[in-house]
Amino acid sequence: MKTIAIALCVSALLAAGCSDSKTEARQIKEPAATPADSAAPAASSEAKSGTKVEEAAEKTAVKTPAPKAQLSRFYQVFRDGAKIDPAGKPMLLVFGQSADPYTRKLQDDVGRDPELAEAIRQDVTPIYIDAMAQKRHKFMHNGEAMDVDTKTLVGIYHIDATPTLIFTDEKGVSIFIVPGYMPPKQFKVTLQFVKEGAWKGKDRKNGEVYKALKAYYESHGVHVGGPKK
Repeated sequence: MKTIAIALCVSALLAAGCSDSKTEARQIKEPAATPADSAAPAASSEAKSGTKVEEAAEKTAVKTPAPKAQLSRFYQVFRDGAKIDPAGKPMLLVFGQSADPYTRKLQDDVGRDPELAEAIRQDVTPIYIDAMAQKRHKFMHNGEAMDVDTKTLVGIYHIDATPTLIFTDEKGVSIFIVPGYMPPKQFKVTLQFVKEGAWKGKDRKNGEVYKALKAYYESHGVHVGGPKK
């Protein structure tokens, strides 16, 4: 099984800032202890919320792309990761894979839903990164420019499933990470959370930002976790 190498030195440098879903939304859990001040991943209890990077790489038989029209509209919204720069706005990085059905589902959602696509355009700087690519990236983080390859980026953000969504502030510092597919309704509410700055002043190390996100979901009618009671 092919694995993706973790670039420890770069990861350490950035540590200080850096489903087939049948439920209405993905569950968000408080993060476990993580190195330094890195954004801890929000995890789902659903077994099929995302596809492991190695698993998708090996399933070469699964190659059915998203419908061309939707895929074209997705790439009209998301730019590629040659230059990863927030450009003065919060940034959304999406790590995906062409062979991954959950990545394709997310791409299809963006292509089919004009409201979601417009919210992404307006509220964040959206960038898509193919987790299996072998590319170089100009990576802007907290005012510093670095030249890194795709494997290094995957290591920095500890990507082990696709899609993974990473929301950052205007300087490229991680706010929170959501691994796995995110349904459109939850996606829109998450963008509102970022746009309104409801995460500001919340400590990433002790999970405050994830608690705030949970509360925001509840106040906007988004159910997370297990079945509704």
